[in-house]
Amino acid sequence: MSQSVDSLLRLQLDKLQAFDRLLIEEHACLLRAATDQLPALTERKNSLLAEIDALERERIVQFGALTEAGATSAPPLWSAVQTLARSIAEANQRNGAMISALMRSTEGALQILRGNAEGVDLYGAHGQGQPGSGPVRLQVSA
Repeated sequence: MSQSVDSLLRLQLDKLQAFDRLLIEEHACLLRAATDQLPALTERKNSLLAEIDALERERIVQFGALTEAGATSAPPLWSAVQTLARSIAEANQRNGAMISALMRSTEGALQILRGNAEGVDLYGAHGQGQPGSGPVRLQVSA
């Protein structure tokens, strides 16, 4: 294996691990409803994604060269990069779903405050609260 391919994969893995840490931080902010911290996290994520994208373009070139040189197997670090990339995709989808729910909830609250509550679905067809419509507390007295 070419040392440059191994170095490239190590760098790619390091950047992916940093991105994973940002997603964990973003998730914690979402759980705390600390939305004021999300714009700064988004900037950091976008910057890191640009670096990861550049590394991925280089990796494609390097892997092409390896194939042309007759390599029959991927470098050992490639499996770790793929595994982490899949995990990151799942975490990013989870965070995106949380952000979407938060946005729906916020939009619903704004509609109620504006007096436009008829377009807001607070309850589902069977009387359950809609996702993002707030907590439900039942008080039962004996």
